[in-house]
Amino acid sequence: MFAWICVVFLLLIFHAYKNRKYYLLSWKLKGPFPLPIIGNGLSFLCENDNLLDKTIEICNKYPSPLRLWFGPKFTLVITDVTQAQKVMSSYNFITKDPDLYKFLEPFDGKGLITSSGVKWRKDRRLISPIFAKKNILQYFPTVLEQTKILINVMESCVDKPAFNIEPYIHRCAADIVNRTFLGVKTEAQFGKMDRFLWLLHRMYTIIYARIVKVWLQNDVLFQFSSYWKEHEEGKTVILGFMDKVIEISDKNNQQSKSFQPVIEQLKSMRDEDAGFCTHQDLKDHLVTLYSASEDTVTSIVSFTLLLLGMHPNIQERVIEEIHTTIGDKNSNIDENNVNKLEYLEMVIKDVLRLFPIASFIVRKAEKEICLYGDCWIPAGCSVIVSIYNIHRDAKHWEKPNQFYPEHFLPDTVRSRHPYAFMPFSAGPRGCIGKPFAYMTMKIMLVTILQHFQIETDEKFSNLQLKTDISIRPKNDRFPIRLLLRK
Repeated sequence: MFAWICVVFLLLIFHAYKNRKYYLLSWKLKGPFPLPIIGNGLSFLCENDNLLDKTIEICNKYPSPLRLWFGPKFTLVITDVTQAQKVMSSYNFITKDPDLYKFLEPFDGKGLITSSGVKWRKDRRLISPIFAKKNILQYFPTVLEQTKILINVMESCVDKPAFNIEPYIHRCAADIVNRTFLGVKTEAQFGKMDRFLWLLHRMYTIIYARIVKVWLQNDVLFQFSSYWKEHEEGKTVILGFMDKVIEISDKNNQQSKSFQPVIEQLKSMRDEDAGFCTHQDLKDHLVTLYSASEDTVTSIVSFTLLLLGMHPNIQERVIEEIHTTIGDKNSNIDENNVNKLEYLEMVIKDVLRLFPIASFIVRKAEKEICLYGDCWIPAGCSVIVSIYNIHRDAKHWEKPNQFYPEHFLPDTVRSRHPYAFMPFSAGPRGCIGKPFAYMTMKIMLVTILQHFQIETDEKFSNLQLKTDISIRPKNDRFPIRLLLRK
């Protein structure tokens, strides 16, 4: 018995010595008190819908950087914009934390979100030109075509009681991404992909739960959780769909120069460079790009419509700009006049500020680096950057917890710290799909607002939020009413 006690004691000493830099840094910083073995796990022992509230509460309580222990794993949390810039702009933090992002891998594989090192650098260099502004303009007519179908579907809701607009936007976004990225027509707007889209949404919830809840990170324990069955069904359905898309593409072998879906451009790179884009690579990239784009567009367009309904004065100003720049619903929309809608862009950006797509971004230090003064981040340390807190920091935003598009007046933007606004991440790992997202959101919002006046009984002050991969209302509803514009 004594021998076993000695062995355990020696193992504890070895563990403490091996992780001494984490313990020394932890003692310097403030944060919730950790318990042995489970760390701060009890702080996140709550329903999924309350995880965002719990995290924000902790971030607001302690100065940046603060410490968290996820079980035995030490993590640094940053809510200060200068510290965030140090992390986000540095190639020393280009690696995503594999202990957390591994929960994305059953779906995304080694796509741009989860990969790192030489593979990530090569893949990003080759894929980035696909999403350059000049290249994505070929998708403008498709986005407009699918949005017009959305208008026809939405007309059945005119002068009716409030309804949840999110499923309508989600189906439209799916049809847009399926056509432009995957090269397939799916008619999601007629209910033909509802199960797929529901499972995709559930995957975000399950992945986030595994990232935050330590006991779900163990694969054996996870198999006994209530999430397991949906996780496996989602993996089968989503990856099976992508396999079928690739099979269809290989059979059709599209060669059109005027319209090249993302899948065809990726395949042409695969043909040119045998070291890039195997079948598995292609599937990984398609799942990553698909999920990131359709979720971003769905979330931000839905939030924008809801907030415009809550703020009729802002909605009228947007409509006035649309009528002045483009015209009424009978006027043609093109890339030139859409890009002139400066106030609409300010509106979209303040929605992105309030409801960032990724509310928390996790990086891993590749080598020891000085954050400030005597605060050195050890190599291998996980760092969480709280985009949500930075986007609502009163030091950088005049009305941090209000919908206020004037935050993005040109002079105001110039005077603000460049890393105070990071809706698409920032630095070397910033999102390559930003131009496509902005173009799609603008087309959808302009077309919808040309046809409908948006109303809602919801109040901004009563809006309760949760998060998975993105931020959403706790009740998953964006209730609005539609009135037909003359």
